[in-house]
Amino acid sequence: MQPFVLNAIAGTQSPIATDVGLLILRLAVAAVFIAHGWGDVFEAGVSNNVENYRDAGIPLPTLSAPFAAYVQLIGGVLLVFGALTRPLSAGFIIVMTGALTFVHAGESLVMGQDGSGAGYAFIMCAASIMLLLAGPGRLSLDRLLADRWARLSRTVRGSQTGGT
Repeated sequence: MQPFVLNAIAGTQSPIATDVGLLILRLAVAAVFIAHGWGDVFEAGVSNNVENYRDAGIPLPTLSAPFAAYVQLIGGVLLVFGALTRPLSAGFIIVMTGALTFVHAGESLVMGQDGSGAGYAFIMCAASIMLLLAGPGRLSLDRLLADRWARLSRTVRGSQTGGT
């Protein structure tokens, strides 16, 4: 067999393929969170969401509704660029765990005719866990800033030790 076929079967791949995959995942997750956050902030309005959260029995609605709305909207925008990926992913996990616990508890992963179903929250939570564990990849601001910080640290350490 050709190496490409063996690599495809065995699951090994080049680092750039992993980075492109993480970029695609980040962009897809960001698009969904931006759309939902936009709706919560600018269409429904945060104050309406507070009332909806209160009616649904979600704890601390005056805190949890704005948290969910702004984490999704601002976090989604930052995720496009791969900025603060791991902390934002933790926030997304909190939001989606809340959705699974308080909104979709007992619902099927398959969407019903009425639009109900836990599938969306489940897959968004799983994707957020993936980003938390894997990080943003090399095609991100997080990586760019980490590389620059490492170079700066080496320069500072070198000057403190007399260049050795």
